[in-house]
Amino acid sequence: MHLWGKTMDKSEIYSEKLMNLILDTIEEVIVIHDADHNILWMNHAGERAFGIRVEKALEMKCHQLFKNSIPCADCDVGTVVIGEPTNSVRRKVIPTTGKMVECKTIPYYKDGKIELVIQCLRTVDKDKE
Repeated sequence: MHLWGKTMDKSEIYSEKLMNLILDTIEEVIVIHDADHNILWMNHAGERAFGIRVEKALEMKCHQLFKNSIPCADCDVGTVVIGEPTNSVRRKVIPTTGKMVECKTIPYYKDGKIELVIQCLRTVDKDKE
Protein backbone atom coordinates (compact mmCIF):
# COMPACT_ATOMS: atom_id res chain seq x y z
CA MET A 1 0.00 0.00 0.00
CA HIS A 2 1.23 3.49 -0.78
CA LEU A 3 0.89 6.31 1.71
CA TRP A 4 2.41 9.71 1.03
CA GLY A 5 4.50 8.25 -1.78
CA LYS A 6 5.97 5.63 0.56
CA THR A 7 5.38 1.90 0.37
CA MET A 8 4.13 0.57 3.71
CA ASP A 9 2.83 -2.80 4.77
CA LYS A 10 -0.61 -3.09 6.36
CA SER A 11 0.78 -3.64 9.85
CA GLU A 12 2.28 -0.13 9.69
CA ILE A 13 -0.92 1.43 8.34
CA TYR A 14 -3.12 -0.24 10.94
CA SER A 15 -0.78 0.14 13.88
CA GLU A 16 -2.28 1.08 17.23
CA LYS A 17 -0.19 4.24 17.37
CA LEU A 18 -1.41 5.46 13.97
CA MET A 19 -5.04 4.57 14.73
CA ASN A 20 -4.82 6.50 18.03
CA LEU A 21 -3.43 9.53 16.20
CA ILE A 22 -6.27 9.39 13.69
CA LEU A 23 -8.97 9.00 16.35
CA ASP A 24 -7.47 11.87 18.35
CA THR A 25 -7.86 14.26 15.40
CA ILE A 26 -11.62 13.88 14.99
CA GLU A 27 -14.20 16.08 16.72
CA GLU A 28 -16.46 13.21 17.79
CA VAL A 29 -15.92 11.71 21.21
CA ILE A 30 -14.94 8.04 21.02
CA VAL A 31 -15.12 5.93 24.18
CA ILE A 32 -14.32 2.21 24.15
CA HIS A 33 -15.44 0.12 27.10
CA ASP A 34 -15.93 -3.52 27.96
CA ALA A 35 -19.24 -5.32 28.53
CA ASP A 36 -19.09 -4.31 32.21
CA HIS A 37 -18.88 -0.62 31.22
CA ASN A 38 -15.22 -0.21 32.29
CA ILE A 39 -13.60 2.44 30.09
CA LEU A 40 -10.64 1.03 28.18
CA TRP A 41 -9.86 3.94 25.84
CA MET A 42 -11.04 7.48 25.13
CA ASN A 43 -9.84 10.00 22.56
CA HIS A 44 -8.75 13.56 23.30
CA ALA A 45 -12.14 14.92 22.19
CA GLY A 46 -13.50 13.03 25.20
CA GLU A 47 -11.05 14.81 27.46
CA ARG A 48 -12.28 18.17 26.19
CA ALA A 49 -15.97 17.24 26.28
CA PHE A 50 -16.01 15.72 29.77
CA GLY A 51 -13.25 17.86 31.27
CA ILE A 52 -11.38 14.78 32.45
CA ARG A 53 -7.97 13.36 31.56
CA VAL A 54 -7.90 10.03 29.73
CA GLU A 55 -5.90 8.49 32.60
CA LYS A 56 -8.70 9.35 35.05
CA ALA A 57 -11.39 8.10 32.64
CA LEU A 58 -9.65 4.71 32.51
CA GLU A 59 -10.53 4.31 36.21
CA MET A 60 -14.25 4.88 35.53
CA LYS A 61 -17.29 3.21 34.05
CA CYS A 62 -18.83 4.86 30.98
CA HIS A 63 -22.00 5.96 32.79
CA GLN A 64 -19.89 7.81 35.36
CA LEU A 65 -18.87 10.22 32.58
CA PHE A 66 -22.53 11.30 32.58
CA LYS A 67 -22.59 11.54 36.41
CA ASN A 68 -24.67 8.36 36.73
CA SER A 69 -23.93 5.75 39.42
CA ILE A 70 -25.57 2.94 37.41
CA PRO A 71 -25.71 2.22 33.66
CA CYS A 72 -27.81 4.69 31.70
CA ALA A 73 -31.49 3.75 31.46
CA ASP A 74 -31.32 3.77 27.64
CA CYS A 75 -28.04 1.81 27.42
CA ASP A 76 -27.92 -0.58 24.46
CA VAL A 77 -25.20 -2.82 25.90
CA GLY A 78 -27.55 -5.20 27.71
CA THR A 79 -30.06 -5.37 24.86
CA VAL A 80 -27.95 -5.95 21.75
CA VAL A 81 -28.55 -9.10 19.73
CA ILE A 82 -25.52 -10.93 18.38
CA GLY A 83 -25.08 -10.29 14.69
CA GLU A 84 -27.36 -7.26 14.65
CA PRO A 85 -25.66 -3.87 14.79
CA THR A 86 -27.38 -1.29 16.93
CA ASN A 87 -28.74 1.48 14.80
CA SER A 88 -30.23 3.41 17.64
CA VAL A 89 -28.95 6.89 18.24
CA ARG A 90 -29.68 8.16 21.70
CA ARG A 91 -29.39 11.73 22.87
CA LYS A 92 -27.51 12.62 26.02
CA VAL A 93 -26.32 15.78 27.71
CA ILE A 94 -22.67 16.10 28.71
CA PRO A 95 -22.82 17.35 32.31
CA THR A 96 -19.68 19.49 32.25
CA THR A 97 -20.69 21.51 29.19
CA GLY A 98 -24.46 21.06 28.91
CA LYS A 99 -23.99 20.12 25.24
CA MET A 100 -26.47 17.74 23.66
CA VAL A 101 -24.84 14.80 21.87
CA GLU A 102 -26.05 11.89 19.80
CA CYS A 103 -24.67 8.62 21.12
CA LYS A 104 -24.26 5.64 18.82
CA THR A 105 -23.30 2.23 20.22
CA ILE A 106 -21.26 -0.22 18.19
CA PRO A 107 -20.69 -3.61 19.88
CA TYR A 108 -17.70 -5.78 18.98
CA TYR A 109 -18.17 -9.52 19.50
CA LYS A 110 -15.65 -12.26 20.12
CA ASP A 111 -16.65 -15.90 20.55
CA GLY A 112 -20.32 -14.94 20.73
CA LYS A 113 -19.91 -12.43 23.57
CA ILE A 114 -19.55 -8.69 23.63
CA GLU A 115 -15.83 -8.03 23.92
CA LEU A 116 -15.87 -4.27 23.48
CA VAL A 117 -18.37 -1.49 22.99
CA ILE A 118 -17.52 1.60 20.97
CA GLN A 119 -19.49 4.71 21.85
CA CYS A 120 -19.42 7.55 19.32
CA LEU A 121 -20.74 10.89 20.60
CA ARG A 122 -21.44 13.67 18.11
CA THR A 123 -22.57 17.14 19.11
CA VAL A 124 -26.12 17.88 17.98
CA ASP A 125 -26.23 20.82 15.57
CA LYS A 126 -29.29 22.72 16.78
CA ASP A 127 -29.42 24.70 13.51
CA LYS A 128 -30.08 21.48 11.56
CA GLU A 129 -32.91 20.22 13.76
